[in-house]
Amino acid sequence: MLAFLSKSFEQVFPAKEMFRGTPVFVVALSLANSLLLCILLFVLYLTIDLLINQGEVRLAKDEFTVYLQSLSPVEAVEEGDRAVMLSDLRRFDQGTRATAWNDRDRFYGGMLMGICRNLSALHTNNSALGTLILLGVLIGLVRSLLVIRVSRLSDRASIDVATRLRRSIHRQVMRLGPSDLEDRSFDHVYKLFTEEIDKIREAVFLIVSRIGNHIVMIICLFILSLTINWLLTIQCLIPLAACWFLVGREHQRFASEKTLAFDRARGELRLLGEGLKKTRLVRGFGMETFEHDQFQTHLERFRRKVISVTQGEGWSHWLIRLLVTLCLTIVLFLVGSRVLLAVGDAQMSFSSGLFLIVAIACMHRPLNELWALPNDCDDTSLAADRIYRYISQIPEVGQAVGAKLLQPLNNRVHFESVSYVLSNKRKLLENFDLTIPAGKITALISLDDLEARTVAYLLPRFIEPQSGRILFDGEDTAWVTLESLRAETIFVGSTDPFFTGTVFENISCSRKEYTLQDVTEAAKEVHAHHFILKLPQGYETVLGEHGEQLTEGQNFRLGLARAALRDPAFLIIEEPRNKLDEDTKSLLDDSYNRLARDRTLLFLPTRLSTLRRADQIVLVHEGKVEAIGTHAKLVNSSAIYRHWEYMHYNEFRDDQ
Repeated sequence: MLAFLSKSFEQVFPAKEMFRGTPVFVVALSLANSLLLCILLFVLYLTIDLLINQGEVRLAKDEFTVYLQSLSPVEAVEEGDRAVMLSDLRRFDQGTRATAWNDRDRFYGGMLMGICRNLSALHTNNSALGTLILLGVLIGLVRSLLVIRVSRLSDRASIDVATRLRRSIHRQVMRLGPSDLEDRSFDHVYKLFTEEIDKIREAVFLIVSRIGNHIVMIICLFILSLTINWLLTIQCLIPLAACWFLVGREHQRFASEKTLAFDRARGELRLLGEGLKKTRLVRGFGMETFEHDQFQTHLERFRRKVISVTQGEGWSHWLIRLLVTLCLTIVLFLVGSRVLLAVGDAQMSFSSGLFLIVAIACMHRPLNELWALPNDCDDTSLAADRIYRYISQIPEVGQAVGAKLLQPLNNRVHFESVSYVLSNKRKLLENFDLTIPAGKITALISLDDLEARTVAYLLPRFIEPQSGRILFDGEDTAWVTLESLRAETIFVGSTDPFFTGTVFENISCSRKEYTLQDVTEAAKEVHAHHFILKLPQGYETVLGEHGEQLTEGQNFRLGLARAALRDPAFLIIEEPRNKLDEDTKSLLDDSYNRLARDRTLLFLPTRLSTLRRADQIVLVHEGKVEAIGTHAKLVNSSAIYRHWEYMHYNEFRDDQ
């Protein structure tokens, strides 16, 4: 059923989904809608036939009593018996009884005669006309409600699929997100989460609404056409199908020719555009005449190619109109010749012929939309492939079976021959060895910022080394639980966003074990309490898109408060790269002093005061430790460190 879509889309929306849940209701309502359409067309047929025959019935004398018994009330039959010996009769103002009598030999004739006999409103022309119009309006209103309901259910089915995919992407982001060392995946994931899933949602809506609705409608209309005249229906459908096929082939042929012609025209246009960049060369060497001739040649080629495309489009449209006109002429001739036949078994009334044409015409729109479905869902397969590839990624970091709890850091952290390579084969660490003493302040810097960040990301196991070990007091972090490791090793990023929620929820992360007093104490420790109280509702102030916004410095202090609340043994702080507000800069030094009590701090610094405060500075260069020492020592002993310091703190920097 969905063969035109990729296997990835089958994973997203399997074909069996069409036969359960909301799509089943779509099919059921579509069936009711299609049956009502058939009834509406039949009502239209009765109305047109009433207007044509004006309720007149021609009866032979031997048919008069049968007519009265079949289509008149009981009291009218005795009157008919007295006239049975009369010659041929014409009865006027018979309403839809005239149509019922003329169609008495058709499969629906008995049912129609029964309705006309028992429903007096159909016995006269005016009352029958009013009844049919009212019935048509009511059926139309019910159909419009069903169409709206089908659209809503199709939309609900598509929203359910989109919601399920968004849950899967969110779950996958939580699994893969920390391993995004370069912070580049956000744009890709956000595009998947919004644009690509919207494409899937639109495709599912089209599939459910068109397949669930149009196939049922086409079947019902086809059966209706066969009941009118099965042989004539087949005779009409043959040229219509041939026309549809030929028109489709012509559309494909012209589309491919148009694409090729425009590609060639764009080549000429590129040559023209390149000439616009050669002004200095042309004027400097006196090449005006040569350049003018070249320009005119390419411009004329471009003009001819564009004209050929427009001419080809005109001829293509003319050919399509010719095919459609020829097909319609054949259909009208087939139906008209059957209407013009002498009275007999093969003859059909004008209203029956019109009924057949309208029924066949009603198939055009659903057939056309079904035919266009693969093109309308053209981008969907690519979107599904991208989403499925992302959801299928295996997380870089996993918890080992039988992992044990990690105790708070007491002695040291040791990197033992650690290597880390990006997916593009770029080496960031190679046989990296480093010891970070517990209870000290260490600053980690590198000419390539990714190298220092890699070291920081390895500590809480946001990423996994390809070789080597990271040891906390001799305990390999690969064999401890992620929860215990990340409870004792917290990373505060320079660009960590705040969540949409209150300040209290942002600091406590909505964990119930933390009280307002706990949150307040953590905020005071990093000097965030003062600016929080200045917010409109203090700790209950809502942050986010529809709430209050914070400066980068305030957001950074909020992140420090979030980390301080959890009281980790090892705290990694990545300082903001942008210039901080004066209020934050004046308070950070004291905040760091408080955070450093009985705790190991590792900085990815951007402030010179942080470097001077560090007990040791580790300079990483080309994947290895280049130098270790205090700021004063490295300034004198390391040329690379002096270069790094100059690049970050010289007075001529653009961000000063």
